[in-house]
Amino acid sequence: MPIRKLMLAAALVGLLALPERPGAQSPDDARLTSARELMAVAGVAKQFDGLMPLLVERLVESYVAVAPEKADEIREVFGQIIAKFIDRKAQLIDQIAGLYAEKLSREELDAILGFYKSPAGLRFVAVQPEIARAALILGQRWGAEIGGEVEAEARRELKKRGIDL
Repeated sequence: MPIRKLMLAAALVGLLALPERPGAQSPDDARLTSARELMAVAGVAKQFDGLMPLLVERLVESYVAVAPEKADEIREVFGQIIAKFIDRKAQLIDQIAGLYAEKLSREELDAILGFYKSPAGLRFVAVQPEIARAALILGQRWGAEIGGEVEAEARRELKKRGIDL
């Protein structure tokens, strides 16, 4: 069970480090500027600030589950390295802005910016970090539940075929 959690946490970290897509066309500077503004107004950095510590805590829990006698050292190491990765959020935000600039026109980006600057948009941004944290927890619970069911069903089917794991 701890290995499954470790693999899930590693996969989530991997998502934060997706490489740039080869062959993607660079959008014009105006679209990229609008997309970067959208990232700022939409509160992407704040969402990242709230999610990164939660993600790291999940990783710490997974490592501690594997080596509980080293819990203090594991927490110390993660505490030291988290700042280095949080500081790299601008890199991720720029990449995400590039995705928006590739897929949306300048007019569309400006319309979306208009929403985020409206009272409803401001409220939406205000509640997003809380929703994102709760959604991450829900996703982890759901993944663990589904993972357990898939594992149990696979074991039953394998057992029917004479493979007892």
